[in-house]
Order: sequence, then C-alpha cells, then structure tokens
Amino acid sequence: MKALLIGLSGVMALAAGAQDSVRYSADYTFHDGIYFNFQAFRGNAPDVPLSALTTAQGRHVTSLRAAGDRLFRPDSSGQRVRLDLDRAWGFCDGGIVYVRAGNGFSRIGLMGALAHLTYDATYRNFDPYMMYGGTTYTVEEQRFLDMATGAFLPVSAAGIREVLLRDAVLLEEFDALPKKQRKRTETVFLFMRRYNDRHPLYFPR
Repeated sequence: MKALLIGLSGVMALAAGAQDSVRYSADYTFHDGIYFNFQAFRGNAPDVPLSALTTAQGRHVTSLRAAGDRLFRPDSSGQRVRLDLDRAWGFCDGGIVYVRAGNGFSRIGLMGALAHLTYDATYRNFDPYMMYGGTTYTVEEQRFLDMATGAFLPVSAAGIREVLLRDAVLLEEFDALPKKQRKRTETVFLFMRRYNDRHPLYFPR
C-alpha cells in the first residue's frame, strides 16, 4: 500500500507539472553529469555537471565512461575534493543514462514509465571445505526501473503487477489470465509495453 501511495503521488506530481514538462522521445537531451539520487535524474539536473569535474591531474573531464574512478569536483570554498563515484546513483555521459546496478553502472536500455535494464552481477558460493572458501560466478540479470518511485523491480509477474496496480484496466486483464500465462516472460514484457503506451513518460523541458 505504501509503495502504491508513493507511486500515485509521483504520478500526480508529474501531471501537476505537465506544462513545464515534455513527453520523452529519443530526441530528448539528458544533461551530462553525476546523479546522487533518483530525483536528480528525473529532474534532468545532475548534482555535479560534467563541466565541474576534473581528473587527478586537474584536466577537465570530457567523458565519464573513460575517466575512471579518480574524479574531483570543487567544494563550497572552491577547493578540489575527491568524488566517490561508487556512492552515486548514476550518471549521464554523452546523453546516455547509466545507473548503479550489479557490478557497476548499466545503461538504461529501454526508457519509459517502466524502464528496463540488464547488468552483470557476481555472487559467491561459500563452501568451508574448499581451499578458498567457495567459488564466484557472474550472471546477467535484468530489472524494471519504475519511473514513478525509483524502485527497481524484478522482471516477473509480481514485478509487473506492482506497477499495474495504478492501471485498473490493465490489472483486470492481467489478473484474468491463467497463472501459468502470467508468469511467462513474453506476457510480462507485453504488459510493460502496454503500460508504457498508456502512461507516457515526462521530463523537464
């Protein structure tokens, strides 16, 4: 219920500011820089713009993807301070948005009211009888990013249904399907596309 209320308030806030917003399309320009949180991304207002970033040698950063993890920015007094990119929510580089997920930052592959991304995640199997205590393995995972709440949701029947709670028509159609069909990946993506068609995504002009 709490997640639903947060989502509804987010939708209402977007609707209230519709006159200052534009419907997202592939032509929309995201400003380059680093986001400390989801709200900075949704406002297209990086907390640290690319123009304020420098390398350890004091050179201006031209690409976050190529700069590595030693980045610096000016503090309130104008002194250069180290920026911990690992604590950032995400960043925009060359107009492309990347968010922290799994082993690093992953590009949002499909933008919409319900966005989609894939990423690599590494896990460790602990085994006290093995010489090094276990083994590690890396798998490719995927998540939905709910643009109303900032929540990362599983790409599953449960994940899509959490979003469909805001759309009575789609929810009724989804719940009317046999349980086995609701669990199919193709069904989950079908309702993701239908939800995005019915709920356009808006960003500030």
